[in-house]
Amino acid sequence: MLLLLLLVILVLAELISRSSCTACIESERMALLDFKKHVQDPNNKLSSWVMGQDCCSWEGVHCDNLTGNILALKLRGPDPRSYVSYYLDDSDYLHYLQLGGEISPSLLQLQHLNYLDLSCNFFDGTSIPSFISQFKELRYLNLSYSGFHGSIPAGFGNLSSLHTLDLSYNDGVYVDDPDHQWLSHLSSLQHLVVSGVIFGSNSSSSLFLALNKLHSIKEIRLSECELQSIPLFIPHINFSSLSILDLSHNSINFSVSSFVFKVKSLQYLDLSNNHFDSNEHDYQWLSHLASLQHLDMSGVNLSSMSSNLFLAVNYKLPSINELHLSGCEIEKLPLSIPHLNFSSLSVLDLSSNHINFSGISWLFNIESLQSLDISHNDLHNPVPNKGQPIEISISIPESMGSLCSLQTLDLSYLSINKRLVELEGGFSGCLKNSLTHLHLSSTELKGDIPDWIGDIKNLKLLDLSHNSLSGSIPSSLALLSFLEKLLLNDNQLSGAISEEPFTHLGNLKTLDMSSNSLVFNASANWVPPFLLNVLKIRSCLVGPEFPMWLQTQHKLNVLDMSQNRISSTVPDWFWNLTTSNLVGLNLSSNQIQGMIPKFLTFTHMANLDLSSNLFSGPLPNLHMKSPIILDIDLSNNSFSGPIPRIILNNTFFSDFLRISISMNKLNGSVPEWLCQMKVGGIDFSKNHLSGELPDCWSNSTTLSNINLAYNYISGAIPGSISHLSKLKILLLNHNKMSGELPDSLKNCSQLVTLDLRRNNFTGSIPAWIGEHLSYLMVLMLKWNAFVNHIPQEISQLKDLQILDLSNNNLSGPIPKSLSNLTAMQMLPENACWRPHVIQYKETLSLSFRGRNDEYNEDRIGYINYIDFSNNELSGNIPEEFGSLYGLQSLNLSGNSLEGEIPDKLGRMQQLELLDLSRNKLSGSIPATLSNLTFLEHFNVSYNNLSGRIPSRNQFNTFNDSSIYIGNHLCGYPLSDNCTKDGGITNEELNDGKYEDDGMVWVYIGSLSGFAVGFWTVFGVLAFKKNWRHVYFNCMDNMYDKVYIYVAVSFARIRIKMMLANN
Repeated sequence: MLLLLLLVILVLAELISRSSCTACIESERMALLDFKKHVQDPNNKLSSWVMGQDCCSWEGVHCDNLTGNILALKLRGPDPRSYVSYYLDDSDYLHYLQLGGEISPSLLQLQHLNYLDLSCNFFDGTSIPSFISQFKELRYLNLSYSGFHGSIPAGFGNLSSLHTLDLSYNDGVYVDDPDHQWLSHLSSLQHLVVSGVIFGSNSSSSLFLALNKLHSIKEIRLSECELQSIPLFIPHINFSSLSILDLSHNSINFSVSSFVFKVKSLQYLDLSNNHFDSNEHDYQWLSHLASLQHLDMSGVNLSSMSSNLFLAVNYKLPSINELHLSGCEIEKLPLSIPHLNFSSLSVLDLSSNHINFSGISWLFNIESLQSLDISHNDLHNPVPNKGQPIEISISIPESMGSLCSLQTLDLSYLSINKRLVELEGGFSGCLKNSLTHLHLSSTELKGDIPDWIGDIKNLKLLDLSHNSLSGSIPSSLALLSFLEKLLLNDNQLSGAISEEPFTHLGNLKTLDMSSNSLVFNASANWVPPFLLNVLKIRSCLVGPEFPMWLQTQHKLNVLDMSQNRISSTVPDWFWNLTTSNLVGLNLSSNQIQGMIPKFLTFTHMANLDLSSNLFSGPLPNLHMKSPIILDIDLSNNSFSGPIPRIILNNTFFSDFLRISISMNKLNGSVPEWLCQMKVGGIDFSKNHLSGELPDCWSNSTTLSNINLAYNYISGAIPGSISHLSKLKILLLNHNKMSGELPDSLKNCSQLVTLDLRRNNFTGSIPAWIGEHLSYLMVLMLKWNAFVNHIPQEISQLKDLQILDLSNNNLSGPIPKSLSNLTAMQMLPENACWRPHVIQYKETLSLSFRGRNDEYNEDRIGYINYIDFSNNELSGNIPEEFGSLYGLQSLNLSGNSLEGEIPDKLGRMQQLELLDLSRNKLSGSIPATLSNLTFLEHFNVSYNNLSGRIPSRNQFNTFNDSSIYIGNHLCGYPLSDNCTKDGGITNEELNDGKYEDDGMVWVYIGSLSGFAVGFWTVFGVLAFKKNWRHVYFNCMDNMYDKVYIYVAVSFARIRIKMMLANN
């Protein structure tokens, strides 16, 4: 008993001793707290790091069980390569989940640290901390994907204990030591991952010589390092342990004599997106790589040697497991391979080539295949002797059904062009038992979804999207009990959807049936067997009521029920369902009625779209707790009353957040709290807002888009708007604003669109618009009370494409320098990319082509026009306007312009509208205007023009005589056909003489040219016997080719007709 008691005491003492030893060391705890103070942690990842608690229990901290020293910091963020974000395409969303800021040197207190992982965070261009080189015991260092910038510290060469170094894919990390001495000192290094680090084209030889000194190196990854060459020869190659080598995405021109192909230990070799010597076709170099299991040559042009490659791989790489040849310009594969030896090949990627797989049976007999990707193969081959493409459809061989190990098959974007039921033979056999992922998107499939799809019972993913499938959803889908993702969107499916196809789909997570004509016909008490994360049924018929079964889907992240013809009110349970987990909610373009709850709180919402419905009553008080909110759209409803406050909690994407409540019945003034919000864009247009704009914009540092158009806002533009340094779009048109444009507006130097139409602004158009707003693309000041001259400085706006100053009181001449507007000189085919001039989903009303039309963000970027109509401008029309070759509309009507219409306007061949009416122009209509073949709207009425109307091209289509009224013109379509008292008028005589003389000289020139050309050719043939023989041989060959083409074409037509008759 005494011995037992003594044993218990000893055990307790040991436990107490260990407990006291494992307590966090105070100096190290304080170092971690200092580290926390300097980093940014928007997602509270370090919330467990609290003063007074044992730091060994903190998130990411690992201590020695005996000494309590911190040995490892594992603070890796979400991997950008594998992170799945529902409804969000912007990779910046990850930054919310990552650490940022600075890395404090207080970490040097952790002298026993041997493992440091700060990868997949966002330190936003800061330098790699040089003090890391003082961690003498460090064995693992990972700083990849963390936004570091600058050179690799030379002191890293002191980390002699380092086994793993990963600095890949940062923001401009480079090597400043051309001899790479620091690298050669890492004597213990086994894994080097520096992809994305810039080594420079002139240091590649010294780089590999330094690497050759690392006797223990097993893995080298140098992808995207801007390497342009590698040494052909390295004396005494020491890469005996090297098994992984990644040189992808460089500019290396590989030769078979390169040392790379002599490293016999290689098991993984990635040479993708480089160059290969196309003169070396024998692939003898593969003989030295008999241990190779993974070979990636994607993006290497293998067009001239692809057949030899497959034969060589088959015979020389018996252990090959993965072969990636995507985007290699491969056109042909060997029709057969004797003694097929791909017994270990499990992954084969031949996507994005030009292969016609018909007749290539060996490919579908590789029994070891687990993944086969032949997607995106372009099978458009030219017709012989014609050059016109003909579409070749691919056949799926029945032998594919014997691929008993195949799990993933990707045939997306192949031109299969058959009814889906016809593919049954290829999916028979043991394939239907092994296949788990089937991609058939965009393959031109037609017809019904056949029942045999249900026989592929282990499917987890079925993608039949973007085809022309018709008919209803078959009940056989219920047999796919393992299905997790079903994509049927963008087809022509129709009919009622019952509960039967979903009976056993308990694993379904994603269901997309958008853009079909399906009718949901589930009973009100149906309880689905699945809990979806993503449901997209846009453009299907769901209404008029909300489907009751939705209330069971409490794990939804994305719900798109737009254009579902729902016309009822939203049930209360729906708001309880959507406010907790949803990241994206789209109920737009229905006819949903009723009021929204007064208070709505969304926890994770990124995109909220309730637009284009019949919601009424007051706007809800929105509390967006989600830090990732990007878009709030409540536009085009019947909400009324004042604008309630919208509460945002530490929005991470404030620069991108857009709030739209346009096209409602909201009244009151623009609220001052709006100035305090961190948002990127607001659209409050087309409401009943009144009063003056608040002068409180000094702190709105993120605001880039403001649309308050079509309201009743009065007063002047507040001076504090000048503090909006990011402002790109300012739309205040169709209000009651007044006063002069404040000089402070010139500080908004990023402005792209300034629309102040239909207000009461006065004074001169300021010169600073051209001097300071250099990015302006749209300037619209029409229907105001501006006076004085058009400032010459506007001609400095090189990107300006829409200039509308009409209906003001402007006077003086039109500046000739406006011909320097570069964007208006560009023809459409030469125009470069232009930024959006309005916000997403917005439109801009333009008086273009003689009518008012709404232009969205995509269309407006291709419009070029000038409108100076209804002012008091005088002087001549500048002939320099003729250099504005890209201008599509020029309206100078309703002014006091004098002189003649410049001939050079005929050079503006993109013009669709030319309105010069109601001026004091004289002379004739230049004949050069008939060169304007796009001209649809032309008006010169009420001037002093005389003479004959041009009679070519578009002028023959202008049959409205009112466009010429108030002049002294004759010719079509006027009743005066240019005859007077039965004779020819002097004007017609002169004009006719001009045209007749011109035609005479055309005929003379043509005939003389023909005579000279004829005798130049045939005179030589008559006296040069050899030339004569060559010429007639060429003619004979051309005749033969034409004859063969015609004969083959008629034969094809005859065969098609016979098939059609049968």
